Amino acid sequence: MKFISKAALYGEIDRIRTENGVLGPLDPYALARRHGIKISVYEFDSRRLSGVLMRGKRRAEIVVNSSRCAEARRFAVAHELVHYFLHDGTEFMCLEDSGVTALEWQANEGAAELLLPYRDFLSFYKNIRSLYIADEDRAVRALAKEFSVTPGMVKTRLLSLSPEIAQLEAGTPIENIHPLPRRAAAPRKKPSIDVLCEG
Repeated sequence: MKFISKAALYGEIDRIRTENGVLGPLDPYALARRHGIKISVYEFDSRRLSGVLMRGKRRAEIVVNSSRCAEARRFAVAHELVHYFLHDGTEFMCLEDSGVTALEWQANEGAAELLLPYRDFLSFYKNIRSLYIADEDRAVRALAKEFSVTPGMVKTRLLSLSPEIAQLEAGTPIENIHPLPRRAAAPRKKPSIDVLCEG
């Protein structure tokens, strides 16, 4: 799959959700089981290695790093599932600080959309916006708890959705907010698929 826009990627994630009868945030482990994908947890030699997808003609397996917390492993499974559904290839090895190629951007952003669907995320953000203004760290922890992800993932999602948050804060109803092009939403710093287990 070549470069696609953020809106097109979210459309692909919606298609995956619809085909699997899922509304809202998705349980990546349940989706993997549904498709016969084995999930293994293994202590890799390098902490930089988040996860690996190995795909053959008859079976596929996702292996995630046991040194990561449960929320980070959950993100790694979602990331590898995006590779599984959208990308050709037999093996994907995802490192914490590898260069962000188009495929890795799609896997990162797609995993975020699987776990923190932008409309659900914006709705929850809208409800705690006053808390976010008063105590950003506490609001980030509340978002992380709501979506079963790490605070680091929430911070990355807030950066990625900054154009959509701007639409929300300008008074656009959530149902009328649409994803903006990838370049408009790209965070200032290089994103990482490593979502550290923060407090």
